[in-house]
Amino acid sequence: MDLMQTTQHNEVVQTTHSRPSVINVGSRCSQLALCQTELVINRLKIINPSLGFNVIKMSTKGDEILDKALSKIGGKSLFTKELEVALYEKKVDFVVHSLKDLPTTLPPGLVIGAVIERDDPRDCVILHKKHNAIKRLSDLPKGSVIGTSSLRRISQLSRHFPHLTFENIRGNLNTRLRKLDDDNKYDGIVLAVAGIDRLGWQERISLYLEKQDMLYAVSQGAMAVECRSDDTATLQLLSVINHAETAIRVTAERTFMRKLDGGCSVPIGTWSTLSEDKLVVSGAVFSSNGSEMLFTEREDLLTLAPSPGTLPMVQDGSGITMASPPYHTPPQNLRPGSPMSRELIDIVHDQYPTFSLRTVRELVEHNLILHRSGICCRLDDLTKFDVAQTSGALLASSLLSRGAKAVLDKVRAEGLVQNVNQAPVKDSSKNDGGPPRKKSKDS
Repeated sequence: MDLMQTTQHNEVVQTTHSRPSVINVGSRCSQLALCQTELVINRLKIINPSLGFNVIKMSTKGDEILDKALSKIGGKSLFTKELEVALYEKKVDFVVHSLKDLPTTLPPGLVIGAVIERDDPRDCVILHKKHNAIKRLSDLPKGSVIGTSSLRRISQLSRHFPHLTFENIRGNLNTRLRKLDDDNKYDGIVLAVAGIDRLGWQERISLYLEKQDMLYAVSQGAMAVECRSDDTATLQLLSVINHAETAIRVTAERTFMRKLDGGCSVPIGTWSTLSEDKLVVSGAVFSSNGSEMLFTEREDLLTLAPSPGTLPMVQDGSGITMASPPYHTPPQNLRPGSPMSRELIDIVHDQYPTFSLRTVRELVEHNLILHRSGICCRLDDLTKFDVAQTSGALLASSLLSRGAKAVLDKVRAEGLVQNVNQAPVKDSSKNDGGPPRKKSKDS
């Protein structure tokens, strides 16, 4: 059933004028999910010590069905839908996600109210204790079994370390570590560093995977707080913990994935940095066994702020010069307390055309606006989010112009996966095309 069929849309468009004294927060039940929710609540308590918080735990479809590969379950939002339904039904005021679990297109009426400062986005390897002396993956014996539930990871590791084999592994972090320690099946497992760090298990990490070995998942290492788009009180509350630098980076990454129509079904990797207003974003797509890779990278200055309506020419990482969508420079009179000008109304309608002016006015009074990417940001930062969104779109366009669609369609046609969380099942009757070739920039 579609999310919008579970509740009436008119339940979501009532404006909230005051903040309740107790905030209901939705969270998945896993130890990591609850830890992440507490991290968000603690940040809010520091700023609002008088507020109370009530955590409402719930299981998602992806949590409950553990005897099937996720590719066999079907559907989208496997780890977020139940939380979003609770938002629609106003059982909770906001929910906390690992941002990489959140689809790039949000349901109508829901937005990302805050992106929490990104932790280490890299992947890592935790080796079985019998391999304590191993310092590099290349030193593992041929045929060593690596457990991972990500086709993105399998594609890249197969490319660089063809002597390894891969087995699917399901469950939360506790379960995966127990399987590594007790089942005597895996020589190592691959996990996101951020989750391990948040649980305080850093001593378990054997190897960190750098950019040359593993591009990370879109938004990996960041947390998102999702709420109703008309709940201005909650949006104002969350705005104080929003980390603009992280939000800008993930805007570029999520746009990149959305334009590739990637979702969770294909191996897509990214890497981004933001320093002194220079945004650098890398992106790649891979075949299922890593033998094919398309990679590109681009740089953009977030300070680029042409007049509204102009189409600046920006250099694509592939060497193609393309016109970007218009950037918006908030006029000088668009500040808290200023009247609603026609120019502001035009800008707002370009971002969220169906928004009520009452909601817009309340947000602008606090220097906030809902960007078309689905993230609430400061009005002052609107241009930077526009540039980041354009950067991600052009990064994807570069790969699409060089055949990315064919690579991704081939992965889908192979029937190995329907979801990136499912490891491919190798058919021994088919030729896998030989060992992967070495990685090279823009190959």
